[in-house]
Amino acid sequence: MAKQALKRSDFNETYSVHSSVKHALKSKLFSKDVQARRAAEKLLKYLESDRSIYGRQCQMIRMMEKGATIAQLRKGLNCSRRTVFRYFLDLESADVDITLEGEHYSVAKGLLSLI
Repeated sequence: MAKQALKRSDFNETYSVHSSVKHALKSKLFSKDVQARRAAEKLLKYLESDRSIYGRQCQMIRMMEKGATIAQLRKGLNCSRRTVFRYFLDLESADVDITLEGEHYSVAKGLLSLI
């Protein structure tokens, strides 16, 4: 069950966890509990990596802030065309506006500025 939860892509929920953990670390909430701080740092590192779906979706958003084609997204994420479109669906279900201009997909600049 835990493995399924990690593989499941719910961008809004993961975004909330990511920004909360990052804020807690920044405000030194875990300064007295070294073990909790290390666990939070480890979680943050995983969420921001390309090993997590959320991390890959954030990378995709950063690429689309500049405008990116499907080929550029595939190459940048090292994934299939189908996976790119699956990520599009996940992001659109999280109310991320993705626009297509010619061959370039784009999102609003600064979309990830909170984290």
